[in-house]
Amino acid sequence: MVRSQRSVAPLLIGTFILRTCGGAGTIVLGLFLAHLSTHTGVLVTSIDVGLLSVVYFATELALAPLMGALSDRFGRRRFLIIGPLVGCLEVVLLLFTPLSHTLYYLLSLQVLSGIGSAMTTPVVLSYLAEYTADLSSRRIRVMSFFELATSGGIAAGVVVGGFAWDALARVSFLLLGLFYLMAVVCMTLAPKVQQAIDRASLKRRAARYWRIIRTPRLFIFIPAWLAASALVSIWLGTQLTFILSKPAHVPHQILMGSMSGPGGGHLLSLTLGAYVLFFGLCLLFWAFFLNGIPNLRRMLTSIAGIFVACIALEGLNHQGPHDSAVRITWLLLLALGIFAESAFAPAALSYLADISEDAAKDRGLLMGLYSIFLGLGQLLGNGLGGLFARQWGFDGLVYLTALLGLIALISLLVLFRLEWHRFQPVSKTDEAEDREITPVG
Repeated sequence: MVRSQRSVAPLLIGTFILRTCGGAGTIVLGLFLAHLSTHTGVLVTSIDVGLLSVVYFATELALAPLMGALSDRFGRRRFLIIGPLVGCLEVVLLLFTPLSHTLYYLLSLQVLSGIGSAMTTPVVLSYLAEYTADLSSRRIRVMSFFELATSGGIAAGVVVGGFAWDALARVSFLLLGLFYLMAVVCMTLAPKVQQAIDRASLKRRAARYWRIIRTPRLFIFIPAWLAASALVSIWLGTQLTFILSKPAHVPHQILMGSMSGPGGGHLLSLTLGAYVLFFGLCLLFWAFFLNGIPNLRRMLTSIAGIFVACIALEGLNHQGPHDSAVRITWLLLLALGIFAESAFAPAALSYLADISEDAAKDRGLLMGLYSIFLGLGQLLGNGLGGLFARQWGFDGLVYLTALLGLIALISLLVLFRLEWHRFQPVSKTDEAEDREITPVG
């Protein structure tokens, strides 16, 4: 496969803009719904707000593999462009939200938004896998930049959303539409890559898809990816914010309600902002200086970082109120754990891209599974996080993190054993057989 000599930067910039739109759109929509409920008499309940999120994620989860498979058959570039255009249409239509049958109108727009997101994410990942197909040494770097564009874009969007609403109110939807059009321009400028177009019959494609899903390298990896996705929702979701900012006194748990009261929101924003900044710097360090480490070893290192972070968080939660030196020690240990943890996402994406080399015609479907793992993991993390936090407070989040880390560790160790055998010297006959995807069972 011949790789384009042009930079993939426009695609990554477009991804950053799309994630910014997603983060800002969440904030602006929430403020818009609050405005509708307060000033127009439209009844909007917390259940309605939750239902909107459920519909969006359910649409994305259901359609991501399908959109990826369609891009395998019809080419990726049109999906890279159509996806942001769908997002642009959705935010512009929000500007015309009616005061009657409001919920049904918003639900239909959430379906539209989910379709646009399902078109974009698996196609971008498939595109990046093809871009690095003959330069696997750069794959981990490109995937690190993708993860940085994703997390950085969401963080930037959360900030932009609040300022946009304060300055423009409902007109901020038009601003988001402009951002989506900028993303379309970036996607158009992305370099061309050679893609293996699938022209097989539906029956043959279905049989091939079933074999891909049962591939041992993918099947064994699923628990680790679900656990890692659940961890993201635990520590970057609303549950952590709720615990830190809700006035509460829990014996021997210092962090419970530690950011409540006057100035608490400001302190929380600074803390989460510092975390996102440090996490992004860690991603850059892994991308430029430690990109030669094999993917599985990087993921195992990240699991070790999870346990180190758990120890540090427990120490911070149970330290004495005046132990400054001890607090600094725990913070340094936490920073070490976060540094190691940051290796997981780009290594996992690179690993999925490596698996897709054995199924070049079905990259879109395979990378579409990323959205499913991420979405299901986030649902799992939010659900279990609430149960553990209710029972044990902040400690409960740490306990759940350690449990999910253990699940991911077991999955990766089994996978490491499989990969170890995979790369042992084999005969020519066995080597020919290994080129085929071997299903489980």
